[in-house]
Formats: sequence, structure tokens, C-alpha cells
Amino acid sequence: MNFFIRFFVGYVAVAALAVLLAMKLFTSQFVPGVRQSVEETLVQTANLLAEMAAREMAGRRSDPTAGIETVFRAYAARRFEARIYGVVKRDPDLRIYVTDRAGRVVFDSQGRDLGRDYSHWQDVARTLRGEYGARTTRENEADSASSVMYVAAPILRDGRLVGVLAVGKPSRSFQSFIDLARTKAWESALWLFALALLLALAFSYWMTRDLRRLVGYANEVAEGRRDRIPIEGRSELRRLAQALEHLRAELDGKAHVEKVTQLLAHELKSPIAAVRGAIELLPDETDAGRRARLEANIANESARLQRIVEGVLSLARAESRGRLDDVETVALDDLVREVLAGRAERLAARQLGVDAELAPVRLDGSRFLLRQAVANLVDNAIDFGPPGSRLAVTLDHADGRATLRVRDRGPGIPDYARARLFERFYSTPRPDTGERGSGLGLNLVREVARLHRGDIALANHPGGGAEACLSLPEKITAST
Repeated sequence: MNFFIRFFVGYVAVAALAVLLAMKLFTSQFVPGVRQSVEETLVQTANLLAEMAAREMAGRRSDPTAGIETVFRAYAARRFEARIYGVVKRDPDLRIYVTDRAGRVVFDSQGRDLGRDYSHWQDVARTLRGEYGARTTRENEADSASSVMYVAAPILRDGRLVGVLAVGKPSRSFQSFIDLARTKAWESALWLFALALLLALAFSYWMTRDLRRLVGYANEVAEGRRDRIPIEGRSELRRLAQALEHLRAELDGKAHVEKVTQLLAHELKSPIAAVRGAIELLPDETDAGRRARLEANIANESARLQRIVEGVLSLARAESRGRLDDVETVALDDLVREVLAGRAERLAARQLGVDAELAPVRLDGSRFLLRQAVANLVDNAIDFGPPGSRLAVTLDHADGRATLRVRDRGPGIPDYARARLFERFYSTPRPDTGERGSGLGLNLVREVARLHRGDIALANHPGGGAEACLSLPEKITAST
């Protein structure tokens, strides 16, 4: 599971838990709060009606509850329409009963319990003892929604308790407010959770953005591309990226030294052999002309050795920086002719001819590096060209790009080797001797092509043999 999913799931889990706890706290506090509010209202109502009942009972000796009954009947007949926070109330729902000082019912708004002894009910019993009396009783024991909340108040005459008046309110009458509030609370909770999901996505993206950048940076380094550290600021990930950059620099430094050493060994091999051969022949050579040619050969190869050392060092610097430092205008067609002329003896020794079609091409680049690349392609063609065959070398340009093609008439590239041709130290056996090269030539060509923002491809030609295609832009700048 990646970090984005971990952050997202963790944030959502915390948000869901917080919402559920908030709803549980709301439910546990809200419902009792509504009941307390209703009870407080019933207390006020019961005491108000008890005062009225005391006055009525004082003025009516024969039927002390007649006035109360008249008022309540008029109240029960009332019809109204009150919209209270989305709940519509139309019918009266208060219930009243009055007992004497013995707890016997003398008035019942429902007319069911007249004459019954209510002295055992908590609201009446506690009020008769001078205490606060209230109770909640189910009308149907099997139905929890049938409960009625009663609050009682003492009826006093001349300071003496003469009865009890109790006001009741069915729980169904205020349950609709509880249900409405609970529904709205859950709707708000769902919206809050939806917002939490969006915040979780944003938070997870923000937390893992630098990790993704760090992974991309590591992949770019692994692919050989150079890039700056992608994380800004002073975060822990920034310090981690700096540590990785330092490690990469150390590893690149060691790998770079190794690569430069290998390239020098590869490129110096041929001129050193030429110098050694000339030195061995020089002491025994008595002919002045031949001796001069040997001395000139030693001088030329010594100069070539110097150019190779300087060029490889230039290539090493370019590789480490990822760009060319010294860019000049190079006549690529003249450079190819120069390389072919320098290989005249090898071509003659293997009885190879060359068909060259070289269009005039001028491009920006490093002359030394381009010469090394062309020389390696020509040397490969010579090594794999069968004696008596001809090499085809063509140079043209179109759409701002120069294309050099070097083709031999050899056996072509084996299928097993096609994917590995440009790997360092990988080479295929020569068809005549079975020997393998150093495996650095094509790798060098690819590096030169990359530094010049070009491409190199090597494939079998439909007419036989292998063909290398080096494509280069005609214009590059030193800053690219």
C-alpha cells in the first residue's frame, strides 16, 4: 500500500471516528436537553394553572372544578397552525388532572380516571409532601413512544394545601422536534464527512507530493538524467533528498573515474601499438625514406595520443556536466573523409572498398567527439565487412538534421545481441577471427550522440549486412 492510500485511509478513519463520536455526544446530550426544556415549561404551566385553580375552587363551593373544566374544554376545542422550526402544530395536547388533598382525582381532562386514587403516583405523592413532583408513565407498556411526562404543582388556599394540579404532555408531541433535529444533525454530519473526504484527498496529496518528486528524481538519476533536487524548503524530505544527491554524486564520481579510465584504455590502444611498431622497426631501417616515414608516423601518432587524452578528458567533463563546453562549426563531410583517409591502410589490408556519398553538411558540435564517433562506426564496419566487399557511407541532411549512415556487407546483427549493442563491455565476435572488441566503441558513440542532442541506431539492412545511423541536429548551443 503506497503512502497516498495510507494517508488517505488514516485521515478518513480519524474523520469518521470524530463524526461518530460527535453524533453520539450530540444524541446523548440533545435528547435529555429537550426533555429538560419541556419539563421546565410544564413546571411553569402547572404552577400557573394551580393558581387559577385555587381561585376557582375558592369561589365555587358546590362544584370547585367547574371553572377549570370550562376553560379546558374551550382549550381542547381550539384549532391553530403554528410552524415551529419546520414542525407544524395544530391540535392542543396538554393533559390536566386535579386531585384533592387525599390524592383522589376530582378532575381529569380525558375523563377516564375521575374518582381514582392517585396518591401512589410519584408526582402527586411528592407534591402532597411539599416536594417537587414529576413522573413519566407509559400509557401502553409495550410502546415506548406512548409515554407522558407529568409535572404537578400544589393548589394552596390561605397557605394550606387543598389539592394537586398536574399537567401532562405526551412525548410524541416533542419527539418530532427530536427526530427533526437528529435528521438535520445526520445530514450535517454527512456533509461534514464529505468535506473531510475532500480534505483527506488534499492532505494526502500534499503529504505525498514531495515523496513522489523524490521517487521521480531517483528514477531520473537511475536513467542517467541530471536534474536538481525537486524539493524546496527545510523539510525532512528535503534533507533526505540532499543526502541522496550527495550519495549519487559520490557514486557518480567513482563510476566516472572508472569510465574515463576505460575510455582512455580503449582509445589509446591503437596509437600506442602504431608507435611501438614504428619504434621497433626504426633501429633496423637503413633506407632514409622509410626511416623518415617511420619517424613521421611516430610524430603523428604521438600527436594523436595527445589529442585523444585531451578529448577523453573533454568528454569526461561533458558527461559530468551533461553538456558540451566547447562548441564549434564542424564540416561533417570533411571530417568523414578525414576518418576514411586515416583508415585507408586497414581498408586495403582487408580488401575493402568504400562507396561514399557525402553531401556538404555544417553543424555545431565538438569536432573531437564527432571524429571519435565516426571513427568507431567506420572501424566496426571494417571489422565486420567480409574481404572483397564494399562499405557504404552516406551523409545527407534534411529538416535541420544531419544523418550519417555506415553500412557493411557482413552477417548482420544476431537477434540475441540487438537489445545490448550499446551496453559497455558488450560486443559480438568478429566473423573472421572470432575475437571480441572492448565493448566501449558503441557506448562512446551513444554518449556523443546524447551530448549533441542526437540519436544513434544500429540495425540489419534489408539488402544484407548491418547499418549504423547517426542523426544529429545541425544547430545546438553550448548551454543545452
